[in-house]
Amino acid sequence: MKRFWTYSIAVALVVAGCGGDAANDGPVDDAPSATTELVTTQPPQGETNSDTTIAPAGDDSDASGPSSATVTVGDQTYHFSSEGAVVAQCLTDFFGVFSVQLLRVDESGASADGGVRIVALHEGTDPAVVDEVNSIEVSVDDEDWIADEADSIFTASDLLEPGMSQVDSVEIDGRTVRGTATFVRENSVYAGDVETATGTFEATCGEERTS
Repeated sequence: MKRFWTYSIAVALVVAGCGGDAANDGPVDDAPSATTELVTTQPPQGETNSDTTIAPAGDDSDASGPSSATVTVGDQTYHFSSEGAVVAQCLTDFFGVFSVQLLRVDESGASADGGVRIVALHEGTDPAVVDEVNSIEVSVDDEDWIADEADSIFTASDLLEPGMSQVDSVEIDGRTVRGTATFVRENSVYAGDVETATGTFEATCGEERTS
């Protein structure tokens, strides 16, 4: 999960870097706002953390309960949830991006090793502006499955060809994003024997937070 929270941290830095002196910049109406305090480590046992990054204003209607996701890679299905997580994210429209980062759970709902990162661009969002493309990364134990045509893994090996790692289709329906993807197992690329698998994904935002 070495890259699991890269997007959250990057977004935080971008939002923080866009801040300025209101007195110098003049009034701004209807500008989206988000706090940028992110926690990427677990607090000591018995303590909780309340730092929260809020979704852009007006984007939290009907938000309640935990967020969840299910991803199938080949014949394996993995489940993810924000319930009980110290750090999680599910934002339906973060400056044009449907952004999901959740921790893995087993079928009983107990926490397990791994997580998922889903990025889906709303129609009309310019990838060059948000510096993102539709992508999914699934971390399970020591394995990462990547569906991201712009991932740096393509520069690490000449074995990968276009279409081996990408989101094939995506549909955003209110608080739910779903679609299909072609995944590549990251370790197989470095081992010189590329392994790919097709799969599906679906995530639904309940509470909208990064905390």
